[in-house]
Amino acid sequence: MFFASLYLLGGLVLLFIVTSLARWALAVRALKGDARDEYALRTREKPGTVKDVGEDEFVRLYVDSHQPRWALYAAGGAAAALLVSPVSLLVVPWLYDVVWRAGGAPDWGGRTGYVFMFVLFFSLCFIWASVAAIFARLAHANSPEPFHHALARARGEPIPEDTGWRPRPKWARRVRPDPRTGSETEDAADRAPND
Repeated sequence: MFFASLYLLGGLVLLFIVTSLARWALAVRALKGDARDEYALRTREKPGTVKDVGEDEFVRLYVDSHQPRWALYAAGGAAAALLVSPVSLLVVPWLYDVVWRAGGAPDWGGRTGYVFMFVLFFSLCFIWASVAAIFARLAHANSPEPFHHALARARGEPIPEDTGWRPRPKWARRVRPDPRTGSETEDAADRAPND
């Protein structure tokens, strides 16, 4: 029964990987069609926006900026977790035995006890979370630039200065550390009149 549940879990992870990759492939195919339509529309109505940019390069920039990259990283993370799991299921019990024997091998800490099950479960959770963190970091570090910036770069123009950040509203209080006490205080100019 234990091995059947492991095989079932592995099958579900494989199904998730295949589904994620299919989702990405279908989205990329649809995005290529959208990019070709967008390029044709821009060449007719706004030719300055695609000046010196060929259709193939426009399609590549469009797809790179808009593709669902999360599906690729989710599939990669699930595949890595699936590959590291058998090794983890061998290494974690071995390390547990080393620590258990070093502690005098008490009866309550054997391989059939709740302590062993607790250590095995949370060690596997930690390993899977570490794999997810690595893939999340890779997804963040390899994020593409916005489409309008990539298109401007392809035209040889400077990148727009728009940061995309919303300025601090006038009603928001600005908090600064007090140099005398080290605690944070509000500026007198930023205090609301009814304070």
